[in-house]
Amino acid sequence: MNASRDTDNTNANNTANSDSLIDIVGDNSISNSAISSPLLTPFAPISSTPAISAPQTLDAFDWKRTINDTYFDLNVSFRQPSQFSGYLQHAKLLDIGVSHYHANTVHYKRSLVSNQSSDGIKDNSSDDSILITFPVTGSVRFAQKNRQLTSSPGQFFIELSNLPYEFYHLQQVSLYVIKVPLALLTPQMGTIERQFARSLSIDEGAGRLLVFQIRQILELIQQHRLAALEVKILEQQLLNLIVLTLSAPKEVMMSSSSSIQSVHLKRIEHYVHQHLENPALAPAMVAAACHISVRYLHKLFAELPYSFSEWVKELRLKQANHILKTKSYVTIDEVAHRVGYGDQGYFSRIYKQHFGYTPRDTPSTSTSTSTSTSTGTGTG
Repeated sequence: MNASRDTDNTNANNTANSDSLIDIVGDNSISNSAISSPLLTPFAPISSTPAISAPQTLDAFDWKRTINDTYFDLNVSFRQPSQFSGYLQHAKLLDIGVSHYHANTVHYKRSLVSNQSSDGIKDNSSDDSILITFPVTGSVRFAQKNRQLTSSPGQFFIELSNLPYEFYHLQQVSLYVIKVPLALLTPQMGTIERQFARSLSIDEGAGRLLVFQIRQILELIQQHRLAALEVKILEQQLLNLIVLTLSAPKEVMMSSSSSIQSVHLKRIEHYVHQHLENPALAPAMVAAACHISVRYLHKLFAELPYSFSEWVKELRLKQANHILKTKSYVTIDEVAHRVGYGDQGYFSRIYKQHFGYTPRDTPSTSTSTSTSTSTGTGTG
């Protein structure tokens, strides 16, 4: 799913009391009992929110459009398109989106197709994010990077936007979904990448509180118009709960080797960053420098959604992208050598495959952005 589009065009001058931050589309038969009894006390009313017209059931065509607008690009298919109906309630805060999803049988497939911005430049990495999905009723099936799961009420799972996946349900389901940019979760990337596409429990830790918070946000934004500062505070509270939930899910806490692996991965990450321009950077060299065996190095990466070689390639290309965007180079050949590629032609080909544009066509930027791809070394 690509960058979700804000559903309200708030007047730039109206920052104290913004327009309603909620999209509601869908099935009028969904009762409020599905999101009742919030655990947390609501904010005091700010001002009355204009009445929202009764939602309408979405058909298959409108559902495809709504899903892609809310999350990112997906191939959406239906067993019986003429009989499909769905409901999607979506609240967009600053960077995080929260949704209540209700639909009958539907199938989604995510493929990595370059996004295209308004200026015609394509970029695969402009909206790297995760979806955290909590089944409320019914079960869903999910597969990503050779991992498969079935998730039911009382569980949740993580979807990575930067890898292809399949997601489907064969019966009517109700879900809560959170969309979070990866940039907000850098310290937690280790845990996220080890736990993606696995069914995790909400029964312990902050998971249950996170579900209550989702309900709270959807009710609160539907009923009240919030000032910009209140939206910022609300998002920070939500982010704190997300971090707590992802930092130590039950399955991670039960692993005695998790902290040791994180230390080794952090050492690997540091060494690779320091030697990225070396074209001979290979598992044997890195393993020897980090005082581990090659076999153990590959074992560490088996828990991540990419191999060691794939990760090094990703690091090199993102570092090259940063150099090119900031115009801190003289020639393309120089850039290729600075990230470990001796063949400029090969570098240009794989760069274009990854980003959708050539090194020479890379758009410039006035601000530096993070260029590293975590190995999964975040302490969780």
